[in-house]
Amino acid sequence: MPIRPAPRRPQAWLRRAVFGVLAVLLLAHPTAAHEGHDHGAAPEPVATALPRAEAHSDLFEIVAILQPGGALTLTLDRYADNSPLDGAVTLTLDGQEVAAERQGIGLFVARHPLLERPGRLDLVFTVTAAEEMDLLTATLEVPAPAATPGAVVEALALLRSGAVQIGIGLGLLALGLLLGRASVRRPLPPMVEEAPVIRPVEATTRRAAALLLLTAFAAAPAGAQPALVTGEAPRRLQDGAIFVPKPSQRLLSVRTQITEHGEASAALRMIGTLVPDPNASGRVQASQNGRLEPGDAGFPTLGQRVERGQVLAYVTPTYSAAERGSLIQNAAELDAQITILEARVRRLTSLRGTVAEREIVDAQAELAGARQRRTAIQPALSGREPLVAPVSGIVSTVRGAVGQLVDSATTVVEIVDPSRLWVEALAFDRAALERITGANATLPDGRVLDLVFMGRGLTVRQQAVPVNFRVDDPPPDAPIGISVLVTLRTARAVQGIVLPADAVVRSAEGPPVVFEHATAERFIPRQVRVQPLDGTRVVVTAGLEPGKRVVVQGAALIAQVR
Repeated sequence: MPIRPAPRRPQAWLRRAVFGVLAVLLLAHPTAAHEGHDHGAAPEPVATALPRAEAHSDLFEIVAILQPGGALTLTLDRYADNSPLDGAVTLTLDGQEVAAERQGIGLFVARHPLLERPGRLDLVFTVTAAEEMDLLTATLEVPAPAATPGAVVEALALLRSGAVQIGIGLGLLALGLLLGRASVRRPLPPMVEEAPVIRPVEATTRRAAALLLLTAFAAAPAGAQPALVTGEAPRRLQDGAIFVPKPSQRLLSVRTQITEHGEASAALRMIGTLVPDPNASGRVQASQNGRLEPGDAGFPTLGQRVERGQVLAYVTPTYSAAERGSLIQNAAELDAQITILEARVRRLTSLRGTVAEREIVDAQAELAGARQRRTAIQPALSGREPLVAPVSGIVSTVRGAVGQLVDSATTVVEIVDPSRLWVEALAFDRAALERITGANATLPDGRVLDLVFMGRGLTVRQQAVPVNFRVDDPPPDAPIGISVLVTLRTARAVQGIVLPADAVVRSAEGPPVVFEHATAERFIPRQVRVQPLDGTRVVVTAGLEPGKRVVVQGAALIAQVR
């Protein structure tokens, strides 16, 4: 059996040394991505919030967030609706007054050496907004900085110098090239089994790591410090509450409302369809089978305005050979009859006085009837039927083309007056229809239309009562035929808290919830029972108490926080 010599690993110590240096350098100097490139996935947000303090009164709410470096960021909002408030803030730290620098509407920054000293700070905020002024107090805990050995600090400072960075980068590049050359597969002496093949991926990975480190150090300016991560992401807490920092609330436009107990009218919801007013819409149809021909101005187009009596198209009758032969025969017989009757009338008229006047009148009446029958049959032979608009309005549908064959059941053109629209709905609660005080319809895009109750039918359709409403001042671009949500207001009163419909969202478990603004950056979901009032409001009958701050704008976005 051939003898297999032990594999040589002269570069093992060198690899471990290089990887150790790489690990130290990468930890000491985070790799920065070039513009337009990404060197990996973004790190997860910090789980622990920055040191902060909050205070509020009946007018204002202020949150102070201590950023790394000793800067204190202040956000000023109105307490009732959580809207940013423009004004001025003066900060008092342990008796020392500091003016906060305004950075934007409701955003201020304060700096003071006391903010960098660990310990407990008593804060007093003097807030002035227009003619309103208030004093708010809070307490801020400044944490102690993490201890760093002096030798490590000096080593990091030395590694950040430009000359050392370039030297280290060039040295690592040379080491990477040498390691790549050493890992090339070489032929073994004959009669000796080859050792396991060294995977070239290891050499490629080493060279890539060295080049990546060199690129990172070259891209970083001399003396640059690691960037400080000051952003905080919203997150759901262990107790079910949701933490949303003030900067995120500004981005999401979160607004609140203080709840009040009151009385409102009960409502009933149903699905309806937007249809044209039957007195202001019409269909253009032919009275006989024929072939379509355009009018003087061509076929009407969608959206075209037409007037009542306007000719939109023509229909030329089409007959089979037998039908046309019968018509021609009838016309010939009528022509012969008219000739005979005309001669008779002339003869009787010339004998006036010798014949009875009654015979002359009968002959003239018979001649007039024959001529009328001949006139009526003439369009069937060579004429065409005009199709006129029955009402004035906008062309909504066109189902015709030049030369198309149509019958009496074909609708060629539909005309609608967009200023006169109705809503047809089906009501399953008949008792509620006896006490209707108002109604409205909500379009799919959120627009609300006021409705006027017109009447209900007596014939049940799909186990429900058909109900008609007239749309009061409809928009010109209302989509006819679309389904709408109809809300009926009845005379029955209901007790509860009235909120905008956007304040109620569906929870992950299914029941509807609202978000109580418990503290400045903490939102608690509350399961509630609601009833609709109209297209934009609901009444909460259970699950919420008066005097609480509830999110009325941005609740759907808060519900998506995980």
